[in-house]
Amino acid sequence: MSEAGTEAGEGTGTITLREFYKNFVPPRYVRGLVARLLESVPAKYSNGLDCVVLTNLSGAPRRHRLGKVTSRKRRVPQNQALGRYHYARAGSPAWIELYVDRIAAAVSLYPWMPLGRTACFSKVLFHEIGHHVHATVRPEFREKEDVADNWAKKLMANYIFSRYWFVPRPPWKILGRIMKDMAADF
Repeated sequence: MSEAGTEAGEGTGTITLREFYKNFVPPRYVRGLVARLLESVPAKYSNGLDCVVLTNLSGAPRRHRLGKVTSRKRRVPQNQALGRYHYARAGSPAWIELYVDRIAAAVSLYPWMPLGRTACFSKVLFHEIGHHVHATVRPEFREKEDVADNWAKKLMANYIFSRYWFVPRPPWKILGRIMKDMAADF
């Protein structure tokens, strides 16, 4: 039962990136990819978010793997979750948990395509950041998951425009459609 973890990792602005794995070795690209994704998030949306924890669901305690959570007014098994947003409580700030083993399984559809990896990880990370924006910056009276999905699209567009600034404008629709299709596969 080996447990690997780096607690004081790269600080991306105000958000710390931490890794805690139990009996799991993550792909090499995960830490750098998530760090790049976090750097593209504007500071006003990440204010109050303490850290992003990269972990594996298979090593989580039994109570985290079993049971159900409510999503879109339906009860969904917890072991199908790809990530989780933990709201701020008294004395502890908000934080995000990403299940790398579950997301990496979805990435296996596109193993040698960095664009596919980016699409899968960004969809989950930006969705969870969307929950944070909805809770702290801009609350709306709609379904929480729909609001988080809309914020994920906005943050993904921000990442694409900041990361791939050198691509001429005509291919943007094609690139956006490819990433949308890749992220929709899982």
